[in-house]
Amino acid sequence: MKVAYINCLSSRHGSLGIEKKIEAQTRAIQALGLNMDVFFFDQTKRCEDPIFTFYPQGNSFVARWFSVFHRYSQIPKRIDLKQYDFLVLRYAGGDLSAFSLLFRGRGTRIVTEHHSKELPEAYTYRSSPPQRMLTIAMERYLGPRILRKCHGVIAVTEEIKAYELGRVASPIPACTIPNGISVDDIPFSRHASYDGSRLNMLCLANRFDPWQGLDRLIVGLSKYPNQKPALRLNVVGHVLPEHKALAGSLLGWESGRIRFLGRLEGEALDRVFRETHIAFSALAVFRKEMDEACALKTREFAARGVPFVLAHRDPDLGPGIEFVLSLPPDDTPVDMEKVVAFAKGVLNREGISRKIRSFAYEKLDWRVKMEQMWAFLQDLS
Repeated sequence: MKVAYINCLSSRHGSLGIEKKIEAQTRAIQALGLNMDVFFFDQTKRCEDPIFTFYPQGNSFVARWFSVFHRYSQIPKRIDLKQYDFLVLRYAGGDLSAFSLLFRGRGTRIVTEHHSKELPEAYTYRSSPPQRMLTIAMERYLGPRILRKCHGVIAVTEEIKAYELGRVASPIPACTIPNGISVDDIPFSRHASYDGSRLNMLCLANRFDPWQGLDRLIVGLSKYPNQKPALRLNVVGHVLPEHKALAGSLLGWESGRIRFLGRLEGEALDRVFRETHIAFSALAVFRKEMDEACALKTREFAARGVPFVLAHRDPDLGPGIEFVLSLPPDDTPVDMEKVVAFAKGVLNREGISRKIRSFAYEKLDWRVKMEQMWAFLQDLS
């Protein structure tokens, strides 16, 4: 069995996080000896020497605006699909070019991989209203028709799997494989030593879109009384202007409770992690009409050995895990008293960082996830 694993995006400035994920998946595939080739299509490449095969998408204004018509058009032009038994395609949305891909790929069974409930998410896009409405219309009309032509569905959560299967009338083989991480690629930062005087917290994202819930954290921070432990929130990633305005109005520009550090990577990011006690994952995925998510940053926190907070279900994290604090999935401000109590309890437990890291190896590593994908494809063959 030979498989092509294709990730197709149209991000103008590239996504280093997704590229690192694909690179980690590729290494896991190679380590397992799987007969699988990995391809990545995007407008910009951020990794300098990727071990996967990169092909550029059009990056002109016209190409970007009309990307909903040709997201998949480069695939049959660049890849000889007939040499593969399966094509696993990261679903990038309803698109006319998908039908060309399905036609040219006859003889190759296509399995789509889904990372979100596409139609609800499309309503949250910050693109121009005409482009957003076009994307919604294409997804509503073409999405189910594309799925009916596929041989299988992979979803990163049970909720997304149920959503995709609910869009089509005919049954399709499906499985859930949550996101993973290459644990060996992540430094074992451990949480910083905690003496109860100041709690250093980290909120991390490539871009703080509404479903990240940074506003919930800022408002919660503003309601915390001036007492020990003092709180400091380091925000790493691209922040929207409204978040800075909210922080300025509620916390004051010189409060010291919040620092916007921009996008960081490498040693600069490692340095922030070394002073971090607890970290925050996504706090508002309900704004995408989702109850469940498997964020890559959650997996990075686990690999680094840092306790974390989230506000959704994660298919890899069952109830009662001692290093995870679950908050209500709603628009209420984050209860910082609850966060402080969680930090006091978990940070004083002997060997907790090593325990978190071990959990990441056993449950979250990409080798585990890619073996699951291969087994699902074998069942389909």
